Amino acid sequence: MGDELAVDGDAEVSVDATPIASEGDRTVYRFERELDELCACDLVEHTGPPLADISAADGGLEISFRAADVAEVRAVVAALDDAFDGVHLRTLSRGDDGEESDAVVVDRSALTERQRRVLKRAHELGYFEYPKGANASEVAEDLDIARSTFTEHLAAAQSKLYDAMLEGGVEP
Repeated sequence: MGDELAVDGDAEVSVDATPIASEGDRTVYRFERELDELCACDLVEHTGPPLADISAADGGLEISFRAADVAEVRAVVAALDDAFDGVHLRTLSRGDDGEESDAVVVDRSALTERQRRVLKRAHELGYFEYPKGANASEVAEDLDIARSTFTEHLAAAQSKLYDAMLEGGVEP
């Protein structure tokens, strides 16, 4: 089975690949692999969306694909994350297909580990549901922290998320 790999600049390719075309600092390679080896490209396409581009950069792969919706993006990222280490969603953009969308990428690394833990546990216990599955005191008790500490972490996390969602994020 022949596959192609595009490499920009001086990046090294760690597979047995044959260059087939070059233009400027971009080279396209063809390589062979066993069909039983796990391939990120196959994983993406078996999850649903077609690949748009793949390139090697900084010791990793950059994969672009066209998804129908955010749920499909989540499914692809989850499948890749289950199979490989170090999977990151770098950019998310909306195509000009005429459909309305207001997707925003939120960088969760803006949250401290404690804020993430508090948000996750509050969500798991139903704190954000209506009617509430748990109140602030119950979530704080479950986390073994004071109610005031819970509300402080929650407010700080919510502020960061709202800032990213309403002001920051990636504009389509």
